[in-house]
Amino acid sequence: MRLDTVLTEADVPTVRAEVAALRLPGRRLARGVTTRRDGRERPSQFQALVDERNKSWTFDQQGYAHRDRYEDGVIHTVDGSSEVSFARSGTVASPVRLLTPELLLLWGSPASYAPVLVQRVRGHWLLFTFEHELDPAQRTTLVIDERDGVAYRSYGVDQVTVITELRILDDDESIPPRPRFARLQEWPRLEY
Repeated sequence: MRLDTVLTEADVPTVRAEVAALRLPGRRLARGVTTRRDGRERPSQFQALVDERNKSWTFDQQGYAHRDRYEDGVIHTVDGSSEVSFARSGTVASPVRLLTPELLLLWGSPASYAPVLVQRVRGHWLLFTFEHELDPAQRTTLVIDERDGVAYRSYGVDQVTVITELRILDDDESIPPRPRFARLQEWPRLEY
């Protein structure tokens, strides 16, 4: 991966493939916190399970009674079911895509953002800075752990999302039940 170098649109496919190569396909269970950047609402906790081999996922969010899920090419939400590809299914529950960050809609066309810089932060963390194609001052960042290829932090234009726990599930382990979220006492400490 090219570090500390300004990237161009032509570099996007290579960087995206390198991000995907950091991770072995498996079943990952993540818990975390998301909030709006403007501070208008309280942080919300979530749980996401992604199975890359089966191309499926489940997503639970604090305060929502419905479990969003994707399996067999169909996404199931509170609004109903529809067919969509695995790569595009994460737009409904964006924290799901942190477990497969190369599928985020930040990687250039048709999105409005493209990575412009990759920096190493304290050992094994990679900080990706994405820039809007029409306004270079509008930026978003992503922090990926190069040991497992998962994005643990996403600072978007309007949303901040942090993964606080990650666990690899065995193939025969059943999908965990809907979680009971304990009251969030403070924003998670971010240590690199």
